Amino acid sequence: MSTLQTMESSCGENEFTLRTKLIYQIINRETTDAVYNKYIKQRFDDELISRWDNSAEADYQNIYTRNKQKFNYVPLRHATDSLMKIKAKALLNSASYSSINDEEIAILYLFAGDSEAYLDIIAERKDDEPSDVEPNVYDWHQPKHTFGIYAGLFSPLGTNNFFSKSFTAGLSIMTPLTKDFVGELQYKFRIHPGAQPFDFNYKEEIREVQSSTSHVLSVGLGYKLVDTKKNTILPKVNLGLGFIWTGLSEVEYGEDDEGNETETTRFRNVNTLHSTFGLTFMRHLRNKTYIGLESNLHIIPYQWDSNLHSPIPSQYASFEFFVRF
Repeated sequence: MSTLQTMESSCGENEFTLRTKLIYQIINRETTDAVYNKYIKQRFDDELISRWDNSAEADYQNIYTRNKQKFNYVPLRHATDSLMKIKAKALLNSASYSSINDEEIAILYLFAGDSEAYLDIIAERKDDEPSDVEPNVYDWHQPKHTFGIYAGLFSPLGTNNFFSKSFTAGLSIMTPLTKDFVGELQYKFRIHPGAQPFDFNYKEEIREVQSSTSHVLSVGLGYKLVDTKKNTILPKVNLGLGFIWTGLSEVEYGEDDEGNETETTRFRNVNTLHSTFGLTFMRHLRNKTYIGLESNLHIIPYQWDSNLHSPIPSQYASFEFFVRF
């Protein structure tokens, strides 16, 4: 305690000193209300989650060196962090401390390094905690990747004798929302069982092909135009490789380095670039969970593939509902 007093006299109260005091008070069965409220009000729980996240990085030493003040001049992965994690886990598993209150249980999970358990407990609490100490759950989850599941309608713009309105769905992974620019890796497909046949060059002859699915794998970049914590508006641009599945394939024969005969199956599809310009509206529900709507304009120049001999139009639009978590 004298060491903490020396630190606070020089640098003031910070996350590290209050965390140590809380552990000390819980171990000694002292009342933690004053220190706990001070810790939460100053958002030190948010700061500790960030500390755990940075400590998990491979270059944690460089992260600390670049901004020592942010970490209160206590190096990441410091021995005191490990010691307090051990103490917190021991308190949570000790039968003699079964009477600690819900706030102390939650904060001990955080001190033990289990940020997700802490956030889940906080999110489920329905008490009348004053708004000035209400935890900012949105900010805690912003630094995390999210996965998205999409479903909606895909439709050509203008006259299209090959494709009509069709069902579309897909998956994506999006980078954290801490920055204004957000990256995304996305896979989507559409189902068009009623599509009209088109002419395709296969084995040096023109064949009539009727396809039921199309696919695209793309990377994208979005910009947070609006972010009110509850609602986010994100214009996006995606570029990737798309193809119409034809079901056609060829077996190519060859030899490996040792002279053994090899067989390689090559699928013959209509390959093309696929560019997308979209606008995304997301609403934050809880933790990392969002729901939203996305509208897109698609430019798909099918004539990019010289094996295609039918004039399939290139402009499409889609409207999709999604869930991110």
